[in-house]
Amino acid sequence: MLSVALLAGSCSAPPPPSDPDLSIELRWIKSYSRESRSDVEVGLLWTLSFLGAALPAAGPDALSWRANVVTLRLDHAGIGPEVLPQWKRLLASLKASEEYRDMGALDVGRFVALTLCSSNHYYALTGAETSYERAYARHEFAAQHFAIVESSVSHGNRLIEAAEGSSTADIAFIAQEGGGSVSLRTFAVEEHELLDVMANGQLRFALYGADGALKPAASKSRTAAGKPAKCLWCHEIALSRPFDGRTSVPRYGSLDEFDRIIAQRTEVLRRARSRLGSRIDFARTQDHTYAELLYISFYEPSLERIAGEWNVPVAQARESLATLPTHAHEEFDFLGGRLYRRSDIDSLGPYAVLATPEDPREPSAYEPDLLR
Repeated sequence: MLSVALLAGSCSAPPPPSDPDLSIELRWIKSYSRESRSDVEVGLLWTLSFLGAALPAAGPDALSWRANVVTLRLDHAGIGPEVLPQWKRLLASLKASEEYRDMGALDVGRFVALTLCSSNHYYALTGAETSYERAYARHEFAAQHFAIVESSVSHGNRLIEAAEGSSTADIAFIAQEGGGSVSLRTFAVEEHELLDVMANGQLRFALYGADGALKPAASKSRTAAGKPAKCLWCHEIALSRPFDGRTSVPRYGSLDEFDRIIAQRTEVLRRARSRLGSRIDFARTQDHTYAELLYISFYEPSLERIAGEWNVPVAQARESLATLPTHAHEEFDFLGGRLYRRSDIDSLGPYAVLATPEDPREPSAYEPDLLR
C-alpha cells in the first residue's frame, strides 16, 4: 500500500511555483498540421534563451503541460536576479488582460510577440544597457576599426569595432551606421548597433541612436537591420562576417583580419556553450526556427488557428473574416496558402487583447512598453 501511495504521489501535479508572480499559463493553439507540443516546447525554450534564461538541465522543469496549456515557471528557468523585477511586472500586465481572464491563459504566440518581438521588453528582459556610453564602457574595444563599404545590411558604409579579451564576456562588436564615405573621410555616425554575449551563451543586440538612447529599431533609411528580433533571425546563433564585404580600406583593418577575429571568437563561444549544462543544445543549429515559427504563425494565422483562438466553429470565424484579404507565407508554405494578418483580426475577436508590435522584425509605428 505504501508503494502504491508513493507511486500515486509521483504522478500528481507538480508543486506550485515558489513565486506565483513568476508563473504564467500559456495556451497553445495549433497553427499548422504538423505542429506538435514538442515543437512548441522547443520554441518556448529558445524564446526564453534568447531573452537570457540559463535553462539549467538539472533541477525542476520550467515548463509543465496540462492538455494544450503550458505553465511557465520563470523561477525554474535560470533568470538572472537583476531582471526578475521586470519579468514580474510584465507577467502581471499579461495576466491582467481580458484575454487571460476570459481564456485562463495567454496565447503562446502573443507571449512571444510581447517579449522577444517587442523591443522595449526585449531590452528590459535581457538587461541591455539603456545608455550607449555605459554599454560601450563595459568592454575594451580595440583601437583598430574595420570599414565595410559593401554591406548586405547597411544602405551605405559602416564601421565595425571589435572588443578585446579572451572570454565570452569579452565578445562584443559595434556597427556604426551613418552617412557619407569612409574612404573620403566624410562618414558621420548616426546610430550604433551593439552585439554582445549573455551569460547563457546567446547573442544580445541593442540599437542606440545618435543621442545614445536605446531605439526600438534601426532607421530604415540607413540600414535593413530592423529590430533586435530581426538581428536574431539573421545571425541565428552565430557571429557573422560581412557577407558582401570584399574591399579593405586604407587606414582600417583588413577584412581578412576581421575574418580571423570572427573565427577566433566563434571558437571561444562554441567551447563555452558546450560547457553550459543547459536545456538548449547549441549543436542543433536549426532548433531556433521553432521560436520563429511561434511568432510567425501568430502574426500570419490560418482560419483554423483563428477559430481556435476565439474558441468558435471554423464556419463562424470564416464569416467574421469574410471581407479580409489572405496571402501565402513567402518562406514556410506548410503554414498554408490563405493566411490573415494579425493587425486585421485582433479587433474582431470575442475578447480584448494586448496589442503587439505591428511587425515582429521591422520598425513598427507601435511598440508596446508595459514596463513604464
